[in-house]
Amino acid sequence: MTLRKRLLWLLAPPLVVALALIYVLAHGLLLSRLDQEDEQRLIAEAAQMRALLNNQFERDHDRLQSFVQTLAPEAATGAILPVPEVTLGRMNVDFLVRLDAQGHVSAAQWLPVDMSSLVYLDTGLHPSQQTLRADVLHRVERLAQGGEVLSGPGQLLAVQGVPMILVGVPVDPAGSTSAGVLYAGHLLNGTRIADLQRQLQGVLHLLPSEPVEGEQQIAISARQVLDDTRQRIFLLFNNATDTRRPALELTRDRSLYVEGKAQIHLFLSVSALLAVLAWLLIYLGLERFVLRRVSRMHRQFLGIGPDTAGQRLSDRGQDELGSLAQEANRMLNRLEQSEARDRAILRAMQEGYFELDTQGRLQSANPAFCRLLGLSSQDITGRNASEWLEECDEGQLRTLFETHGQGEVPAFAGRMYRADGSVGHYETHLSVILDSQAQLQGYRGILHDVSDHVEYQNQLYDMAYLDALTGLGNRKAFYEHLKRSLADGKGPLALLFIDLDRFKQVNDTFGHDAGDDLLVHTANRLRDAVRKPDRAYRLGGDEFTLILPGIGEQDAARLAQRLLQVLGEPVQLDEQVIDFVTPSIGIALYPKHARDLDSLVKAADQAMYEAKRQRNQVCLFQSQPLANVIEPEQQGRSR
Repeated sequence: MTLRKRLLWLLAPPLVVALALIYVLAHGLLLSRLDQEDEQRLIAEAAQMRALLNNQFERDHDRLQSFVQTLAPEAATGAILPVPEVTLGRMNVDFLVRLDAQGHVSAAQWLPVDMSSLVYLDTGLHPSQQTLRADVLHRVERLAQGGEVLSGPGQLLAVQGVPMILVGVPVDPAGSTSAGVLYAGHLLNGTRIADLQRQLQGVLHLLPSEPVEGEQQIAISARQVLDDTRQRIFLLFNNATDTRRPALELTRDRSLYVEGKAQIHLFLSVSALLAVLAWLLIYLGLERFVLRRVSRMHRQFLGIGPDTAGQRLSDRGQDELGSLAQEANRMLNRLEQSEARDRAILRAMQEGYFELDTQGRLQSANPAFCRLLGLSSQDITGRNASEWLEECDEGQLRTLFETHGQGEVPAFAGRMYRADGSVGHYETHLSVILDSQAQLQGYRGILHDVSDHVEYQNQLYDMAYLDALTGLGNRKAFYEHLKRSLADGKGPLALLFIDLDRFKQVNDTFGHDAGDDLLVHTANRLRDAVRKPDRAYRLGGDEFTLILPGIGEQDAARLAQRLLQVLGEPVQLDEQVIDFVTPSIGIALYPKHARDLDSLVKAADQAMYEAKRQRNQVCLFQSQPLANVIEPEQQGRSR
């Protein structure tokens, strides 16, 4: 991820989180408070509407009370109704009903009612005028018996779905109900309903009757939220005698909530815009004073390489970046000095220095390495080291590296091809190359030419373990090999001692050079007649030995019989043919004849002298002729 993207991801999330936090707090605190204010305002307005209705009920109650007080005292016991219709019109009532002390209708007077002008809150009901009057009288009796009208100045109720305002006062001016109660009411037609709803800014409904807390005739319901912009509340008219009662619905806008929400959105939008602008200004400042300089330093760093010696960072600022550039330049100076010193050391080294990648491909080498192999640096760079190692392929070299992982690879020696096709002996010490995360990047090593040393060691070995005349192992090599074979104890072993009959006659007749040539021919025939891991040795003079691990008596006897024929064949020496020299072979078996080295050598030597005495024979230890070994087997097969 680039530095610019990193800065973007560094600044953008806190900005988003801050705006989201502001939004949540604004909704959780401010909008909640504004919503509560809207609710309080709606409740206060409902209380005002209730006071207005109560005031209207009180006016109707006062008119009826004044009418009763204008009657003669004897009217309390006499007939009040009927009264002139003008009086009813002046009182703004549609009917008067008088109840006696027992709560029964004693008299009633009605003004004519236009049924078509009435408003029906229950649209399913359309009663006739007689039905409506009868239900009104019945309702008045129920109210009187319950005493509800007397608990307040008036009441709004619905009869057969027709809303009406009903007030009642005692007929007795003293306030006693013993003379009965006079009720007055007016039906709310369309015009009156419209005036009432316009005055109260509400809608009149019929709602299921529920108990109203307290003794108020008009109760205020809990607020209901319709949506984000509207709310409503009901003025409930107390009426325990009916299953449905009138209710005035007041629907208002949530003005404070809506305005607050709009202001919060505006504030958040402006804040987000200002934050983005501030972020852009910060980013532009960083781009101008930081990011461009960092990018320029990065490009200059990438441009520094082996072919751009002396190139340095150009930033000369007086801040941290400038100090960083100066320190980087000082580091580059030290690095170039160190690399120059290393190159000088590598050029002056007599040993070859090289570096390999993890696949074993040569990455770099000093002049001494190229000189040791007789190749130029262009010819070897990128080539796999297995191309120079004799009997080693790329897979073997990779296996060697993987075996040691990131640890130190041990020194190893091998034969390597030179440019002229010759093979030299070299030794190398490898160490791993790790990057800053300790991951393996390759190997480096020092190559030593040990060809002269190996040749000298081979000469010493030949002098110590090889017969100078025949090239076979000498007496020392014989005893060491036999000792190791017996120590391994992996199985049986046969030891053959071979002596040439009449060899002294060759030296006496043809000279010692002819005898030496005969010994060389005999050694070559012996070497060709045996198989690995069988080994042939010359103990001295005309005595030879064979160590045959892993074979028994029968196989050793057959091989000895074959050697009698091979070694007994005539030998052409210049113009002379030597056909009178024959071998005599003695056999000793481990562990049958002996269980230690000295005893086994003595047994084989004794068997050889027995064969030499018989001349041109093969004898087992204890002087047992070969025929005694082979004949029983042949007889068994014939049977």
